[in-house]
Amino acid sequence: MVASNNKLFEVLEYIVDLVLLNFLFIICSLPLVTAYPAFVALVGAIKYTSEDDPLPAWKMFFKLFIQYLIKGMKVWMTLLFISVVIIGDIFASFYLPNELQNFLLPFNIIMILLFFGIFSYLTKLFILGEHRLKPLVFRSFVLFFRKPLKPLLIIIINTMIVILSIYLRFVPFLISFSLLAFTYYFVMMARDYEAENS
Repeated sequence: MVASNNKLFEVLEYIVDLVLLNFLFIICSLPLVTAYPAFVALVGAIKYTSEDDPLPAWKMFFKLFIQYLIKGMKVWMTLLFISVVIIGDIFASFYLPNELQNFLLPFNIIMILLFFGIFSYLTKLFILGEHRLKPLVFRSFVLFFRKPLKPLLIIIINTMIVILSIYLRFVPFLISFSLLAFTYYFVMMARDYEAENS
């Protein structure tokens, strides 16, 4: 009974950490240019908390946020530019004739999947210590083509979390960003950690 109570308290403490990290992420993302460093810090804090790091989750978040801030903003500007180009291409295709729209639809879907796949591996490599843009993009591209299932799984799970957050409006402010980051950590990094420690 004592062991089960301890497990319950650990789970509750972890949930409280996720809620706290969610609020820290929202606050640190308000300038928008700091959204990517804040997200990487959020995933990193969840990673270290899940792997029994003694530092409290909120301290780890701020430590990582400061560490990733400058280089993360450069990566974020690049990602933002690419995403604006993709979104612009999608909107522009609506003004084209139907034949061209039908032709561009699969292309746009492939570009969106490619963007999210590269983003997934790029974030993992960034957390693991690679901060130079060209190697980040190149290695992320190669990893996505070698192992495409993990990013696709993240896209599916995170789409469900976003849809749930739309219907339950209090969720985004409470825990949904942390759930997105937890999904990212669990799919991309948790098994690597287990393999290292087994």
